[in-house]
Amino acid sequence: MTDSIVMKRLWAIPLLAGVLFGVSPVLAEESKGMMERVETTAKEVGRKIEDKTKAVVKKVEDKHVVDKVGEKLKKAATKTAEGFEKAGAKIKEKLSN
Repeated sequence: MTDSIVMKRLWAIPLLAGVLFGVSPVLAEESKGMMERVETTAKEVGRKIEDKTKAVVKKVEDKHVVDKVGEKLKKAATKTAEGFEKAGAKIKEKLSN
């Protein structure tokens, strides 16, 4: 009885193999199309990141942020130097007394 069930189902193996071999080129084409879409999307995202980065750099340049930061650091260094000079003068004054 089991042999007859197996024999009845054996015809499905070549049929299934034929279907799989017939479908595989279609699946490969779909996969290729999907990879092309992924590549296109990745390029688009990269282009958007580049555009946004350029916009930020332009804003920073337009606002002269680098120059402003440089000026603030220069002022801070000057005030620090003045503070050390005052502290040095007070120490000399105290030591001379």
